[in-house]
Amino acid sequence: MLPRAAASLLAACLVVSCATSPDTPSSQADARSPAAGDAGIERVVLQAYRAIGDRHLYEPNFRNLSVEAYRGFASGDSALVLEASDSSLTVKRDGKEIVSRPAPADTADGRAWGSILTELMAGSIDASPALQQADRQALIRQAMTATTKQLDRNSRYADPDEAKDNRFQRDGGGGVGITVERTDEKKILIRAVQEGSPAAKAGIQIGDQILAIDGDSMIDRPLSDVVAKLRGSVGAPVTMTVFRASTGGELALPMKRGRIVPTTVVYERRGDVALIHLTGFNTATTDNLRAALDKAKADIGKDLTGIIIDMRSNRGGLLDQAQSVSEVFIADGTIFSTNGRHPDSRRTYRSSNGRASGQIPIVVLMNGGSASAAEIVAAALQDRGRAVVVGTTSYGKGTVQTVVRLANEGELILTWSRLQAPSGYTWNELGVLPNICTSKVGDASKLGTASVDSNQGQLMRWHALRNPTPQEVADLRKICPPGEAAPEADVDLAVRLLHDRALYAHAVQSATYQAAARP
Repeated sequence: MLPRAAASLLAACLVVSCATSPDTPSSQADARSPAAGDAGIERVVLQAYRAIGDRHLYEPNFRNLSVEAYRGFASGDSALVLEASDSSLTVKRDGKEIVSRPAPADTADGRAWGSILTELMAGSIDASPALQQADRQALIRQAMTATTKQLDRNSRYADPDEAKDNRFQRDGGGGVGITVERTDEKKILIRAVQEGSPAAKAGIQIGDQILAIDGDSMIDRPLSDVVAKLRGSVGAPVTMTVFRASTGGELALPMKRGRIVPTTVVYERRGDVALIHLTGFNTATTDNLRAALDKAKADIGKDLTGIIIDMRSNRGGLLDQAQSVSEVFIADGTIFSTNGRHPDSRRTYRSSNGRASGQIPIVVLMNGGSASAAEIVAAALQDRGRAVVVGTTSYGKGTVQTVVRLANEGELILTWSRLQAPSGYTWNELGVLPNICTSKVGDASKLGTASVDSNQGQLMRWHALRNPTPQEVADLRKICPPGEAAPEADVDLAVRLLHDRALYAHAVQSATYQAAARP
């Protein structure tokens, strides 16, 4: 999963569904109560520090983490100051000492530092009217965000609301099966309707404008309010009132919420080529991919020339789905490996799928927004000679995050291992280099062996690097700069490549030669 996903994207496109948790606290009424809030902060901090100490990719320096966590926590009261020496941590307010504790000797002892930090926080709340009035979840968020910023660019904290949506995106939940967006005119329009969903069965159509939900007007309401109103328990009734421009009338459409897993796979026919848009990796991705391939084979039949897997701007998702998606196309052998500080993080993932999808030619489309699980699949298919990668250099998220569910129902997304391609290189910070850089081709009619051969030497360098310096990374990423766009020209080039079997074979052989030639 990619943490830098733009807030504007999340706000403009939300699948309407909900994950419910049986162990969600039954009462939120005392969220501002000092006693309950302090206990919540203590539990979250101690749990997070234990997890960081046990699982983070690198051994953390809890002294630095604790100092920054406290400063984030206390940022709402400028009178609070933390003085940190080698031997002690002292909090003062307006120059007066509030609380002081001896600093643990071992900077790697997360439990000891977590305990000291929570004592400093509790003393600060007792002495600060501003912190006493602050929302406890906001204090936790400030402390945890300051902590994770000291770890690495992909570790982060998700507060309870964001974490709830994260769980839905991974696992699905109760909803009606639509995707909604806000237009420039502040209308809430339905952008997509999931096949077989309650919304589809009720007659909801793409382009319908949501006016009300269960009689409550949604005009000028935030998009998050609309999503929250439509999410709920599986089987619970809900009625949407929509305006349909094609008829010029309003419709009140009742339905019952069902279990929804967001759609991440969409099949589109392009003549004799199957174009499969792969937008993420959740629990249903591999099954939906297999279904899309079956549909393409039935639709196109024996004339199927090849498959385009469009993973441009695919931010990633579940690790096991990256493995199983790769297994759809790779019959046996290594897909990727992981290596970290925790013994459980050191694994080699192999395919033993005798039912892999033949040797039909595959082109993978990537751009600078392709990350995480998308990069796993692209690197595996490229290294193993199962696909030609076309587009621009990918994002470069070559690490795995483990998700720790915290006591407040938030989540700590913690980096705990580094990924390696079958050839042994890691693309973290670097990205996956395409076989054919579309910014250098111009248009499909100019595609030839020179387009492939121009990248051969660069692929060799790419695969040979094991611990590149920041300058080496910056220089290499200039070869095919990562772009965020998804032009139709990329698809045209992929179709052209699939139709030229000799050129396709040349591109595949070039990539696998570079992988085999690694040191």
